[in-house]
Amino acid sequence: MSLLDTLRSGIAIANNVTKDLQATVGYERVLSSDEYGKHVYASKVNLRAIVDFTGKQVRTQEGILTVTRAIITLLDTDAVAAATQGQGVGNDDRFTLPDGDTGPILDIAGFIDAVTGQPIPTTVMLG
Repeated sequence: MSLLDTLRSGIAIANNVTKDLQATVGYERVLSSDEYGKHVYASKVNLRAIVDFTGKQVRTQEGILTVTRAIITLLDTDAVAAATQGQGVGNDDRFTLPDGDTGPILDIAGFIDAVTGQPIPTTVMLG
């Protein structure tokens, strides 16, 4: 068994064990942008995730130090692949938190699966 297989198995176990701690978040994949930079989104898909409202300092992809509004950890890799049509979460996609708030995606993290090229688990830091 490879290290990647072990990680996949561990994430699947963590997903099953934490089901009671997971909340429902809305996810909308960006489809396109108009000439003014306004995004057009796909229909909202509900995903289960661990949502941590603890503010953490993170650096955005632009290198700016800021504080998160929430950290979303998506453990169901099959649901993420289905919602993103295999593309993974993008920087311009949109999440709606359980309290109805949304915010910009500050960063996306996770161990990269060499087969899919996507992070497992997917961790999204919202501003």
